[in-house]
Amino acid sequence: MVEARPQSVVEELVAVLLAGSSTEVFLAEAAAAAARRLGLPPPDGCSIAVSRRRRPVLAVCTSGLEGLNAGGEYGPGSPGGVVLGGGPDVVVADLAASHRWTALSGAADHGIRAFAAVALPLEGDRGVLSCYAGSAYAFGPAEMAAVHAVAAETAKALRLALLLDAQTNRAANLQSALESRTVVDLAAGIIMGQNGCSQQAAIDILRSVSNSRNIKIRNVAAGVVAAVSDRVSTHFDE
Repeated sequence: MVEARPQSVVEELVAVLLAGSSTEVFLAEAAAAAARRLGLPPPDGCSIAVSRRRRPVLAVCTSGLEGLNAGGEYGPGSPGGVVLGGGPDVVVADLAASHRWTALSGAADHGIRAFAAVALPLEGDRGVLSCYAGSAYAFGPAEMAAVHAVAAETAKALRLALLLDAQTNRAANLQSALESRTVVDLAAGIIMGQNGCSQQAAIDILRSVSNSRNIKIRNVAAGVVAAVSDRVSTHFDE
């Protein structure tokens, strides 16, 4: 009888992508897979953060680490933030004896004694794999080699996940732009009919109201359309 070959990190994560999971769910599964490979069961574990162009940093962690405030952990001046900004690996051998990284105080409060953060080798975007252990000096040379190996494997699937994420975000932005343009055009047509003015004059009226009331022009236009009929739709089917 042939024994089944254990799945690699890449195979595990590609299966998550094929299931249609969100980027946040994917990152959570990636962090969990990394923790398993590195032998960091709860309350130890891993977190992953990615920095996407013109979008907030997205950070998730494995079960048991939820109280670490991942947002602050990857903020400016934090160890994860340093790596996310293109800096070198950060390894803290013993949190109880280190007072440099105040962002890790939450980890120490949760019984975490050692910490390591390495960059995820991505293309265009930036990412960080952070690891937490309840034992001091848990990330020596051999352990860091394993962390880098897992980071490299994780990044292979993460590159695909971020590509899909970017395409989904781009499609959503395009749809929003189309709907916004449509409602503005509808409102301009209504104003043209009511005032006998040109299209540019109607747009100028909408823009003037938008500026004077500090309201987005789309919302002003939607109000004009709603005042005429509640049966107008600007929904675009995929």
